[in-house]
Amino acid sequence: MSTTPSRIGIVGGGWRASAYFEIAKAFPAHFNFVRALVRSQSSADALNIGRGIAATTSIDAFLDSENFDYVVVCTPSSVTADYIVELANRGIAVLAETPPATDLKSLDHLYSRLNAGARVQVAEQYRFQPQHAARLAVAQSGLLGTVTSVYVSVAHDYHGISLLRSILGVGGEPITVRAETFVDPVVATLGRGGWASGLEVNDSTRVTARISVPGRGLLGVYEFNGEQYFSPIRSRHLSVFGERGELIDNAVHYMRGPGDAVTLHLERDQTGVDGDLSGSYLRRISAGERVLYENPFAPGRLSDDEIAIGTVLLKMNAFVTGGPSFYGLADASQDAYLGFLISEAAKSGDAVHSTPRVWTSELGGESDW
Repeated sequence: MSTTPSRIGIVGGGWRASAYFEIAKAFPAHFNFVRALVRSQSSADALNIGRGIAATTSIDAFLDSENFDYVVVCTPSSVTADYIVELANRGIAVLAETPPATDLKSLDHLYSRLNAGARVQVAEQYRFQPQHAARLAVAQSGLLGTVTSVYVSVAHDYHGISLLRSILGVGGEPITVRAETFVDPVVATLGRGGWASGLEVNDSTRVTARISVPGRGLLGVYEFNGEQYFSPIRSRHLSVFGERGELIDNAVHYMRGPGDAVTLHLERDQTGVDGDLSGSYLRRISAGERVLYENPFAPGRLSDDEIAIGTVLLKMNAFVTGGPSFYGLADASQDAYLGFLISEAAKSGDAVHSTPRVWTSELGGESDW
């Protein structure tokens, strides 16, 4: 971590923005939100009073008052592209919330409006959640041999696709998508607002898609039901299959040698349990003697998602000071595009095929994150 906090502006002040503010509050030596641009004066007043962040409803006042290291765009996806263009074309580095645009036409239009050399990264956090980061480390460690397929039932659309492409190391290769939906009746349990008061059964929609990369013999299976985000009775799952082994959620099975099959488990080193008085936080995740993940925010008391969002900010801090791209606009656009193809395939019942996009030449294998 740097020793000088980045000076960050933010567009938006709603629920998602609050996650960034909490990270900055916990780690003021690294992140400093100095100004916010919001839609209403009441939102500006709430940020001024509640967060101590200078806020305005005027974009001119927002841009003229500070020299930002970068600006986080945390707005509804219908207007995110406009803010990306407005800021990036002024030479300001942008960290945009997902997705960068609402449909394929908007994604194409976004690229056509950006100046050459625009510095844009996208805040896709799922790869940086500790448990998923540890699973990615297993996939890339060689324990499983060459990875050939993956099953991702973790998050919707572009979030799940980001994990899938990262594990398979897929860039802009031609892809075929087949998908279907079915009604999944399930009791409402837990949401952003807390526990449901009763046991009402809702008809939710589960989407299942097969995403194949014919030229490389790779297969990704995507499956998700919106209830999975919070529900204890519709849990999240991720599996990786390679020539020498498999990862099933938190269990790793692989062949160490002839006649020598090994099973390891991803273990969280969590403090504050039983007689441990050092506070409650995640130190690391290991499998046997292998340390797969170390928490850069320990001993901060953060949830896994907060750690992931903080990691995105750390990587953005590094990016604006000459560090590498960690999730550029091309990768974010490709993941959103494949999400659109899943929806198209599910509606039509037919296989659909990806086509080269304006961003295709900028894609690599996401496994290099």
